[in-house]
Amino acid sequence: MPAPRVVLFNEPELLIYMVPKHQLMVVQANGVVPSATYRQGLQAATDAAIEGRLKYWLINNRAGGIISPDDQNWANEVIAPQLAYKTAIAKMAIIEPEDVLSHLILEGMMDEGRNIFPFQMQFFEKIEDAYVWFGDSDLSLGL
Repeated sequence: MPAPRVVLFNEPELLIYMVPKHQLMVVQANGVVPSATYRQGLQAATDAAIEGRLKYWLINNRAGGIISPDDQNWANEVIAPQLAYKTAIAKMAIIEPEDVLSHLILEGMMDEGRNIFPFQMQFFEKIEDAYVWFGDSDLSLGL
């Protein structure tokens, strides 16, 4: 039986939920996410990760769209320091987007994050591979 999910944010373009049993935050984009939705959702996820002392952060951007330069800057200036200094995140996995430009944008954001993030970050093609990397065998069996 799958572990219970706590949905924090649910809009057509962005679903964010956590799985407390596995100390996991999941951010899942669907197409282009409007700026206000992106910022509100990412802040909600960050706040919950801080409060819940979550260890794993999964960004499923397989069906995600391009993140605007303004939102990239905002994430690097506002969210990144909170993730780096206020959370217990140990690993961040990013499911590769199908769109090449989106992949390049996420790669650039990851490069920026590497300057301050104390945790490991890695791209994956499959969610299952990210679960294995997280090291939680229950996750690899599916949520």
